Amino acid sequence: MFTKTLLLVLTAVGIVQAAAIDERAPPPPVFTATRVYKTITNVAPYIVDATTVITWTQSPTTTIPHATGTPPVQPQ
Repeated sequence: MFTKTLLLVLTAVGIVQAAAIDERAPPPPVFTATRVYKTITNVAPYIVDATTVITWTQSPTTTIPHATGTPPVQPQ
């Protein structure tokens, strides 16, 4: 009886270990750059700081239809 139980438990453990575990890829990194520069206005103090924020997100695809610059061949 003990042998059958042990064999059943080891088989169950082997099946669980062999099962594919759903490992999701981590989300793509997001990079943010802040640019501060001087600009001129028509009110005092006339020179002020302006800020621009740019954000890049890594993606496996592109939004450009033909990123390589080669358009698809059209049938004639």
